Amino acid sequence: MPSVKGQLKRLERRLKSDGDPDGKVLEWIRQGRRYNELTDEEKAAYIKYKESLGSGARDVAIAKLKIMLSDLTEDEAFNFRLTKRERPPTPEEHAQTVKEMERLMKEIQDEYNSPEEVKKREAEYQRIQEIGRLRKQAYERGESMDKYPLPWQEGGKE
Repeated sequence: MPSVKGQLKRLERRLKSDGDPDGKVLEWIRQGRRYNELTDEEKAAYIKYKESLGSGARDVAIAKLKIMLSDLTEDEAFNFRLTKRERPPTPEEHAQTVKEMERLMKEIQDEYNSPEEVKKREAEYQRIQEIGRLRKQAYERGESMDKYPLPWQEGGKE
């Protein structure tokens, strides 16, 4: 019967494919290192490791999105533990994901094109047109247009 240590070594050798031939990244993961602690070379090695199965460095991409979409600094966004790469999805899993995305997109489209939503957008458009007309008249009379704030100037009121 093979020993547990032997089984672990075999498993580790299998994981050390093209993405991490010398096992550096796996060691960093075992150590619990964080992405923002890595040097630029180590970051590149980690990304190469994560992408070696085609899964991509999802955690790095998510951190970049957090920086773009929120007030997080790079240090805050990239302060995550390193993780092992994921296996790529099977063709069946991929097809299921595509179906789910199609279903979600259809749901979003249906909601956007629903009579209620179309009516809301038309009412908002008419409201903005009226505000524009009133602002133009105020401007032509030499008055302040502040009396007729645009929706995005009203402090979030809708």
